[in-house]
Amino acid sequence: MTGYRVPGTWYLFAALLLFLQNAATAQPGPIQLGVRISPDTVTVGQRFIVVVRVRAPRGATIAFPSVTDSAAGRPLTATRVVARSAIVTTPDTSATIQGAAYRLTAWDIGPQALSLGDVVVRAGGQTGYVSLADRSVFVRSVLPADTTLHVPKPPRPPIVIVPFNWIPWLALLAALVAASLLWWAWRWFRRRSRKPLDPWSAAERDFQRIESMRLIEAGEGERHVAMMTDIMRTYLVARVSGIQPSHTSSELLAAASDIHRAAPGLGEQLWSADLVKFARRRVQGDEAVSLGRSAREIARTVESYLAAREQPKSGRKAA
Repeated sequence: MTGYRVPGTWYLFAALLLFLQNAATAQPGPIQLGVRISPDTVTVGQRFIVVVRVRAPRGATIAFPSVTDSAAGRPLTATRVVARSAIVTTPDTSATIQGAAYRLTAWDIGPQALSLGDVVVRAGGQTGYVSLADRSVFVRSVLPADTTLHVPKPPRPPIVIVPFNWIPWLALLAALVAASLLWWAWRWFRRRSRKPLDPWSAAERDFQRIESMRLIEAGEGERHVAMMTDIMRTYLVARVSGIQPSHTSSELLAAASDIHRAAPGLGEQLWSADLVKFARRRVQGDEAVSLGRSAREIARTVESYLAAREQPKSGRKAA
């Protein structure tokens, strides 16, 4: 495996050389194996050094395992090599001495086998295997001696799912809809009430309003005649083209054209009203009533005349 740090590699070499120098004085034999684990007791995840020394006959070839023994079927919590092994050969005239240093780590507590494969020794056309299966490291736990001293967190309260109540929201929606309909109806009524009346309807409304004031009974006959005549003039301005609000009585009669045939008393009504408004002529009682009715009758006669004249035109447009 790759990714080891350089200072750690020098530490592997130093440990390996020290172990080999101490082992160089050992008595010669066919094959000798030495294993040093430093430290021999670790915690979970702590790295440790394993130095394996093999002494074989002179001229032998020694092959150290490069990875953990996958054939042993070790679990994931077993020891694992975390760096490439460092291999050193010690010069000797009577034997072949080689050593390999490994950096390992373990992920379970208790005695843990090193999980290293066999060392293969080839000499004189024969192959021998040196097993490391009986070598282990002890992994101690970091938990307190009495785990009952650990107080777990209290359980969280259960999640209570409250069903959503739609009734208040539906009532609010209904209230909003009702308020919107009322607002729309109020605006429609206001627009309709403010809709301008046609000239005759407006004149008829104003005639009725002035008559309801009962000015003649109050001794204000002149005011009654002037106001009734002004309403007639306003109607003629709106209904007959060519008549302007600024026209005098003479100018109004000149602009009225054929209206004289429909209302022959128009000139007399205008002159009488002028005498009342400008010459301060006094009119009371029946005369005031007659002049007021005359103004209203002239407006009604002109409306009938114009409506009859406009009816054939509207019929031709519809056809």
